[in-house]
Amino acid sequence: MTVGFTLFAMVLITVIFHISSTRQIRRESIANNTQSLERMENELSSQVHKLSVKMQTIYTEESLINNMRNRLADGGNLRYFYWTAGNFVKNRFTTSDELMAMYIYDSKSRLVSSYRSNVVYYPYDIYTDIKAMNGQVVLNYVDSDETEILLSGYYNETAKKSIVRMVMKLHDYDGNRREYGYIVCDFDGFLFTDIMSKYCASDALVWIQPLGDQPIATLHGESENAYFDAISGSILLAGNTGDVTLQEEYGDFYLCSTFLEKYGLYSVMLMPSSLVLKTQQTLIRTLILVSLLMLIITFLVSMAFTRIYSKPVEEMKDKIIKIREGDMSLRVKPVGWSEELELLGVEFNDMLDQIQNMITEKYETELLVKRTQYQALQAQVNPHFLYNTLDTMSGIANSQNCFLVSNLCQSLSAIFRYSLDISDSLSNMEKELIHVKNYLYVMDVRNGYQTGYDYQVDDEIMDDCIPRITLQPIVENAISHGLRPSKKDTKHITVKARHAEGNLLIEITDNGIGMETEALNEALKENSLDRVETGDSIGILNVNARIKKAFGNAYGVSVESVPQEGTTVKLVMPIRKEYEIGTETI
Repeated sequence: MTVGFTLFAMVLITVIFHISSTRQIRRESIANNTQSLERMENELSSQVHKLSVKMQTIYTEESLINNMRNRLADGGNLRYFYWTAGNFVKNRFTTSDELMAMYIYDSKSRLVSSYRSNVVYYPYDIYTDIKAMNGQVVLNYVDSDETEILLSGYYNETAKKSIVRMVMKLHDYDGNRREYGYIVCDFDGFLFTDIMSKYCASDALVWIQPLGDQPIATLHGESENAYFDAISGSILLAGNTGDVTLQEEYGDFYLCSTFLEKYGLYSVMLMPSSLVLKTQQTLIRTLILVSLLMLIITFLVSMAFTRIYSKPVEEMKDKIIKIREGDMSLRVKPVGWSEELELLGVEFNDMLDQIQNMITEKYETELLVKRTQYQALQAQVNPHFLYNTLDTMSGIANSQNCFLVSNLCQSLSAIFRYSLDISDSLSNMEKELIHVKNYLYVMDVRNGYQTGYDYQVDDEIMDDCIPRITLQPIVENAISHGLRPSKKDTKHITVKARHAEGNLLIEITDNGIGMETEALNEALKENSLDRVETGDSIGILNVNARIKKAFGNAYGVSVESVPQEGTTVKLVMPIRKEYEIGTETI
């Protein structure tokens, strides 16, 4: 019965496709050919732009340009520039540009200089036979206010080839834009038909035609198509009105066209409808063949489906039993004919992965807690003996007028008191800055006062709560890894703190050697406990971990750096005032 329904469906699909395919294939064929014309149009535009750039280098012929300006003003003589066009072509164009002739005219269309690749095929002046050379289009352009390059052309009967013409006005680049001449370049139409042939089928008639002008490049011969004159005539006559109305079908041909507004250029393609019918017939034959193949496959699948359906379920059941018995390394193979069965296998594997990750994280967390507790017990071993000894040393040094040693002992004592006080894991910004200043004083004495410091912290921030010993590890990293290797004469650290977007933003900047930040920022984002305990950059990773544990994963540390210029470490925390919260454990 399944086979019967399948056969009926295949026949129905084939009939419906036969009825509807002609219109659909026609639309798709026109759309595809229009896209081909657009790609062709883009490459033609690039070619025109490349040639126009070379034409614009005529302005480098300063002697010619200045004399043409003067001629406009006082009627000067330009007979000395007879060879200028030839020299310009030799210096600026190559043989691959296919430049056949070049003419330079003054503002009154008097020839100043010309170049011809063949003096037999190309006239001395395009206005010697204005009709054959399509010169009237050039004169109309010169008398107009158009500033874009003109695209035109004509068919050279002597050379037996189509010529594509580009005309560029010469003018001053000031507010008046006074015109004092123009340049005409005639190129072999092959330069453009070669591009057109890459995008068009061999059976299609393709041409390009400026609005209000004759076709300038044609592919596959217009004489073979009776509709060519009617369509090209519509584009020619539309030069007076600017309105071109083209049909989608002309007899047994489909028409596709695009318009390049910058140059007023139409690209037109006439494609025989027989090509579309061939495509339709090929698709119908393919559809029938595929239908028969699907019918055979459906029959074979329906015979074997019942036998193999239960196999994935049995395999999954056996794996689950082994996992339940304790083999957590096994995973279910998420396959089967049912989408629900495959989804069940994927979700079951994800659940096992999450359970294993939770077990690993729990073990790592317990290990970190044990290490932290052990370190805290070590830190509590009679620290008062150290404080009192440093205070005694400070008093002795002060009595002996050794004020540097006395101050150093006081700073060290303050550092140790603040660092070893684990009664409260939160501090405030004011205490953190005092701790940093004590540390920097000790480092100044040690390093010989080589570093400058700047603190830009608003008074309202001083009672903001942050984890204890947050700033000092960052400053220590800046000195050890940024400033100490630097050979700069002036070394500097800036500590900024402000409220931004509802958060406390702290920035610690140095002008040291900089660093690569991608791997470090990835580690900060990952916040791995293993890296915090044993990896590189332990100080900054530790600070980041404590901030995230205190305030959540939305907060933490990030690093920006430019090699050989410096590094900025940014710490983002919520705004918490000291009087708003009690003691927390971080």
